[in-house]
Amino acid sequence: MKLTPDPSFGASEKPPLLAGDTDYDGTMLHPPLDESQNPEDSEDDGSRASGSSYELPGPAWQGYVFSSLPILICLFGAGREAWSKGVAAVILGAAILLFPPQRKLPSLIIWSFLAAVLAPLLSFLPAQWIHLPEWRTHLSQDWGVALSDTVTPQASVTLEAWMLFALCATWLFWCLCRGFSNEQRRAMLYSLSTGGVILSLLSLIDSFSALKISWWPRSQEWGAGFGPFANRNHISSMAAIACVLCAACAYDAHRRKSRSWILFTCGFFIPAICIFSNTSRAGVALLFLGITAWLGASAMGRGFFKKMVVTTSLVLIISTLLVISSGGVGSRLSEQGAGKMVSLEGRGDIYLKTLEMISQTPWLGCGLGNFDAIFPQFAGVYNLRERPIHPESDLLWLLTEGGLLTVLPCLLACIWIFRATGPWFKSTKRRRSGRDDKRLRNSAAIAFFLTVIHGLFDVPLHGLGYFSMAALLAGIALRPRRLPLPAGNALPIITRLTGIAFIALGIAWLSISQGGLALPGSSTASFLRGRANQLTDSGSYADALPLFDEAIRQAPMDYRLYHERAKVRLYLQQPVNEALADFSRSRALEPNDTETCFKEGVVWLNYRPEYAIVPWREIMLRWPGYYYSTLLNYAESHPELKEPLWSLASTIDLKLQVLGRAQTREDFERALRNILVSPSSLDNVEPAQRESIFNLWYQHGDQAALISTLETNKKWRADGWRILAEHYARNSEFERACQTAIPYLPSIVRTAPGTSTDIPTLERALLYNPTDVRRVIDLFQAQKTSGDIDGALRTLEKIATMPNAPAYVRQEIAALYMAKRDFRRAWEYLREAMQKR
Repeated sequence: MKLTPDPSFGASEKPPLLAGDTDYDGTMLHPPLDESQNPEDSEDDGSRASGSSYELPGPAWQGYVFSSLPILICLFGAGREAWSKGVAAVILGAAILLFPPQRKLPSLIIWSFLAAVLAPLLSFLPAQWIHLPEWRTHLSQDWGVALSDTVTPQASVTLEAWMLFALCATWLFWCLCRGFSNEQRRAMLYSLSTGGVILSLLSLIDSFSALKISWWPRSQEWGAGFGPFANRNHISSMAAIACVLCAACAYDAHRRKSRSWILFTCGFFIPAICIFSNTSRAGVALLFLGITAWLGASAMGRGFFKKMVVTTSLVLIISTLLVISSGGVGSRLSEQGAGKMVSLEGRGDIYLKTLEMISQTPWLGCGLGNFDAIFPQFAGVYNLRERPIHPESDLLWLLTEGGLLTVLPCLLACIWIFRATGPWFKSTKRRRSGRDDKRLRNSAAIAFFLTVIHGLFDVPLHGLGYFSMAALLAGIALRPRRLPLPAGNALPIITRLTGIAFIALGIAWLSISQGGLALPGSSTASFLRGRANQLTDSGSYADALPLFDEAIRQAPMDYRLYHERAKVRLYLQQPVNEALADFSRSRALEPNDTETCFKEGVVWLNYRPEYAIVPWREIMLRWPGYYYSTLLNYAESHPELKEPLWSLASTIDLKLQVLGRAQTREDFERALRNILVSPSSLDNVEPAQRESIFNLWYQHGDQAALISTLETNKKWRADGWRILAEHYARNSEFERACQTAIPYLPSIVRTAPGTSTDIPTLERALLYNPTDVRRVIDLFQAQKTSGDIDGALRTLEKIATMPNAPAYVRQEIAALYMAKRDFRRAWEYLREAMQKR
C-alpha cells in the first residue's frame, strides 16, 4: 500500500499516534504492514512519526552510562587479572540488574544463547564416558599428575572459565535485547569513540613513559606491553574501531550542525597514531578495511566513481603514513614482506595442531580454560622461545575448548546479528532522522564486524574488556524493527537475578585479589603461586610448600607449579626423589620448553650436580644448538659433568664447541677422536667446519700428525692448505710454502696492456699522474716484457698500498720474487694475498 503524505504534518502539535491508528481527519496515518509485504521495502525504523511501534523512548544519559562500562573495564585492566574481572563483573551485573531488557529476541536466538552457555558444562561429565586420549593416560599413570575425573582434566579451571564465558554471553544477550532509542544510540557511539581516543592517548603516554599506568597487565613472558591489554595487537584493533567511530560521529555531528565534528575529526588522528606507533599490521589492515566499508556503506551516496575517488585517496593517505612511520609498521611490512602476511606470521603449524586437538573431542571440546595446558601435548617442537597460550584465533580457541556444541549456537547468533543489522545496500525512502539513525547503526555494525574479522586471526574477543565493547556495538547496530515484541514479565526477572549472580561473582573475584579463596580456578591458583613465590624469596620455604600444594590442586596441569614446588623441596632438604618427581612432571606437562629445563639443571648444581644432566639431556633433544655453549661453561666448574655433556654433542657444530673448549691436551685429543671416528668422518662436513677443525688441531693437538695427514690427503688439503703453507714458512721452507699456496689462490686476471711499450714515455706520463693505477700497470707490463724485473718490482710496490690497486698486484709481486728465487719475500706477499682473499 502506498502511503500518501499528510500536507499538514508538522503544522500543529498532535498527540503521537501508533502504527495502525487513525488520524483526526479519519485517515490511517501508518497502516499496519501486510504480512505479504517485505519489511525491507518499508520505511526505516526511525523515519516514521514519533509514535513508531518499533522505536523505544529513552534518555540519552542512559546511553552514556552504558557506553562508559566497556571503557571503564578496559581502563581498569581489561579483565585480565582477578581484581579486574571482579570490577568488570560488578559493573556489568549492576547494569543488567538496574536496566533490564525491554525487547525479546526471537525464540530461536534465545535457545541458541541458552545452548551456547550450557554446552560447556558437558565437559563435567565423567571421564569414563569418553575415550581418554593417550597423553592423559600417560600423565596420570606414568607421572602421577592428579587430573580431574571429568572430561575436562582441570575441573576448577573450567568452572571459572565457564563463569567468565557465561558473563560475556549474558552481556551480549542484554545488549541485543535491551532496546535503545535514537538518542541513546547516538550518545553511545559518541561516548565509545571518545573513550577509544582516551584509551589510545593513555596508551601512547604510557609507552613513552610519560605516565606509567601500573595496573595495566604487563609480564616479561608477553614481551613489551602497549595499551591496557595483555596482547598489544588488541589496542591497535580497538584504535581502528575508534577511528571508524570518530569518522562516523564527525559526519553525523556535521550534518546536525554541531561543532563537535571538529573534536571528532581531531580525535581520529590519535588512535591512528597509536596504531602506527604500535607497529601493528593488523591495526593498519582493520583501519583500512573499516574506513573503506564506512565510506561505502554509510558516508557516501550513490555514485561508483565518487566512491572510487575517495577510496583511492584513502589508500594514498595510508600509504603516506606507512612511509612516514619509517622504522615502525612500515619497516615491519617491508622487512616481513607480503609472503609473511599471507602465511599468517607462521601460524599455520599452530592451526594444524589445534585442528588435531579438535579432532579428538570435536563435540565436547577439551574444557574451557585448558588450551594452553593441553596444547604442548600435541605441538611437537615449535618456536621454543615463545610458548603458545592460544591458537591465534577466537574461533579455533572456542572450538577447541567448547566443541561444536558450543560453537554452532554462537555461529547461529552471529548470522542473526548480521541479518538484523541490514539492509546494507538497499535504499528506501525515509526521513532525514531515519537516514541519520541508519547511518549510525551501520557504522556500529561495521565496527562490530571488524572485531569478528579480527577474531578469526587473533584472540581479542577472549578479553573481557574488548568483548564488552564489541557486544555493545552489536546491540547498537540492531534494527529496532527486528525486535518487535516486548520483553514481557519473565525475561526482566531472570536477567535481574542473573545480574545479582554476576555481582556476587565479581565480589568473589575481588576477594581473591585480597587473599580470600572464595572461588576455585585459575585465578586462585595464580594468587597462590604468587604468594608462595613471595614466601620463597623471603626464605619461608615451609610456609610456601602448602600454598604450592593447593595451587596444584586448583590447576593440576600448570607445569610451573611443579617446577617451583620441586625447588622448595630441595630448599627444605626433603627426599631428592620427591623433587626429581616434581621436576619430571613439569617436563612431562611441557615437553617443548627449554628454559625450564635449563633452570632445573642450574638448581641441581647446588645440591646433586650429577642430576643436572637429566634436564640438560632434554634440552639437547628439544633445542640442541642454543644452550650447549652455556652448559659447557657450567661444566668447567663441575668436571664430573664434562663427559656426560660431551656425549650429548650429536652434530659437528656441537663437537666443534667441545673441541674449542678443551683446556688440556688430553681433553683435546679425546674430543678430536670423537670427531675423527673414521677416515671418512670429515667427508660430509662443510669446508669452513673442516678448516676450523684443522686450525684447532694445529693449535692444540699433534701438529706433526696433522701436517702428515694434509700432505697425503688431497681432499683435506683443499681446506687445510693455509695451515700447511704457514707451517712450511715457520720452518723456513719458503719455497714449499709458496708452491703450496699458489694453486689455491685465485687466478690472476690482468688488465689489458696499453698500446704504448715505450718505457721512458710511460715513466713521464706516470710522473705527472702518480696515482693513476692504469698508467702504473702499463709501465709494469712494459718493464716485465722488456725483462726489467727489478724495475717492474719497484713499479708494483708503489701501488701495492693504494686502496684502488688491483687484487692481483701482490700475487704479481710474489711471482716476480719467485722468478728471482727470493722465496722469503715472495711468501710475504703471498701471505698478504691470502689475507685479502
